[in-house]
Amino acid sequence: MGLPQPTGLSPVRQAPPSKPERPQIPRAAPPTERETAALDASPAYLRSALAVAETLIPGSADTPFADESTVARAEDVVRAFDPRAVPVWRAAMRALDYAAVVRTGRPLHALSSHEQDARLRAWECDPLLRAPLAAVGAVLKLVHFDRPTVYERKRERPNLVTSLDRPRWLSGVHRAPEWEGDETLECDVVVIGTGAGGGVVGRELAEQGHAVVFVEEGDHYRRDAFDGSSVRAHQRFYRAAVSFGNVVMPIFAGRLVGGSTAINTGTCFRTPPWVLDRWCEDLRTDDFSPGAMQPYFERVEARIGVEPAPLDKVGPIAGLMARGCDRLGWSHGPTHRNAPGCTGEGFCDFGCRAEARRSTDVAYVPAALERGALLLTGLKAERVLVEGGRAVGVEGLAPNGRRLRVRARRVVLAGGAIPTPLLLLRQGLAIASDQVGRNLAVQPSAGFAALFDEDVDAHRHIPQGYRCDEFLREGQLLMTAQVDVNYTPMLFPFGGRRLMNVVDDHRRLGEFALLVADSSARGRVHGEVGGYPAIRYDVAPDDARRMQSLMVRAGQMCLAAGARKLFPITQGHPELCGPRDLRAFAGDPLSPGDIVWLSYHPLGTCRMGRDPRASVVGLDHQAHDVAGLYVVDGSTVPGPLGVNPQLTIMAMATRAAQHVAGSL
Repeated sequence: MGLPQPTGLSPVRQAPPSKPERPQIPRAAPPTERETAALDASPAYLRSALAVAETLIPGSADTPFADESTVARAEDVVRAFDPRAVPVWRAAMRALDYAAVVRTGRPLHALSSHEQDARLRAWECDPLLRAPLAAVGAVLKLVHFDRPTVYERKRERPNLVTSLDRPRWLSGVHRAPEWEGDETLECDVVVIGTGAGGGVVGRELAEQGHAVVFVEEGDHYRRDAFDGSSVRAHQRFYRAAVSFGNVVMPIFAGRLVGGSTAINTGTCFRTPPWVLDRWCEDLRTDDFSPGAMQPYFERVEARIGVEPAPLDKVGPIAGLMARGCDRLGWSHGPTHRNAPGCTGEGFCDFGCRAEARRSTDVAYVPAALERGALLLTGLKAERVLVEGGRAVGVEGLAPNGRRLRVRARRVVLAGGAIPTPLLLLRQGLAIASDQVGRNLAVQPSAGFAALFDEDVDAHRHIPQGYRCDEFLREGQLLMTAQVDVNYTPMLFPFGGRRLMNVVDDHRRLGEFALLVADSSARGRVHGEVGGYPAIRYDVAPDDARRMQSLMVRAGQMCLAAGARKLFPITQGHPELCGPRDLRAFAGDPLSPGDIVWLSYHPLGTCRMGRDPRASVVGLDHQAHDVAGLYVVDGSTVPGPLGVNPQLTIMAMATRAAQHVAGSL
């Protein structure tokens, strides 16, 4: 039963006499009638939820505190993800509220603000409570700092797009739920996915005169959809995947036309030559030598406009990073990106409003459509059609239950390193080697931040515009990671007053991305459970040591550049205030569970090789077990690379297109 009237929320916010009022802290906005009605919950639950939300986000003079609207929006997000998760969410909020009883004899909602903050700091170091606390905190931060009234206090409104042209190629884009044609289409090649693999293969084949149909599970979004909202971005553009093992690691990938290329930072590294040499040795071929791959890299780079990031668009952090690296004698420079004409409008992971980034939805798919290709969006590939041991098409399911079939002479799976093995495992295809889903490398990443005396204004500039590659051969890459202000709180695995202090200083905050190459491809995609991918990945102790080493190096660089405070993004560790603190941090070994991990680069789950007994596809990307079935995405990349894989996948897809065309 919903709350009978808004005033019913008032007793929930009433604090005991020992809890001081905070009149100087602004309220974001009163809850709307819809938000109030959405909280169909008991007053006891609301009291607990508000206590947890206020403790994590207590507000400041510049930041409104978390309130009923924050709680309602958080539950909306959980419900949109999966209604089955709502009871778990509510139980977690109640459990955190009453976890305070163990030490204080009172629940969290009965404590003063000072006592709440003290409990929070203790929980952030507690091995049992820090994981659920971090999960709850991530959702609350995501929704609270994305609220327009909160966001606008931190920065100006984003430069939204209000008018769009209608290019001719759009006539080739069709939403599957609204498709009015035949339920069976015929073509030369059906391509599942439109990202770095599928978008490239489709254009290359269409330009050679082959009839191509793209099947894309996500929707087609144009510039006006990229409105800067982190909540809407995750709901619309991203695919949910989390690996479980000795750590819990979110794995981010795109689910829209353009795939991850449409919502990444545009960073373009060629595959390091020593990695290509390793491939050639492992695969017993010269096909992937630096010389053999160079024409493919050059073709892709020309089409997507790869060039060094302009320093004025990278912003002040480029000078800070250069200063620190120069004082230490480390190699550094601007990253190469596929964004000619970048206007530096901020966090690219929410989409490029300027359309400067030459993602596949800009540089490849439209060109294919202009040559007669067809794009079906909102259509999830359910199974590959196989006749006589040969792939002859694909059957897809639209959200409204509509089924469409695309019959083709060749089938290309290019959904990514997680969706592609899931499809094969679900159908039992190409599994004779027992390698489908195995050999997962994720190139685990973590974060680091530093507070400087001068303004950095990260949200006004390119996110990954500058890098230090001094330690690349050691499998360590350090880059800038300037995120938007509504996402900055998500970087930090703590809340309360510590979080408010950091958020209030966001203009002087330098943020960095730290990536290590997996010491071994030890992960596995097992299949699906409850409609979600079941992924196992254990971070190797050696990788945790290398990440800690990279954090120390990031700290050395920042201190050399003049940083006042350092924030290694780890569980339970305080900020570091100078060289002595950094040395102490370096001498305190971190376990894999102490580090906040995430991944954007899953690779290797459909191993390439000559031996059908030990690999899924051959050197031509065709499945050993199923003729006419090709896999062209990150799942065939023998990971890890130690760098962002976008350019590698696109170059390999360009090469693969030649093999597909040659077989037609």
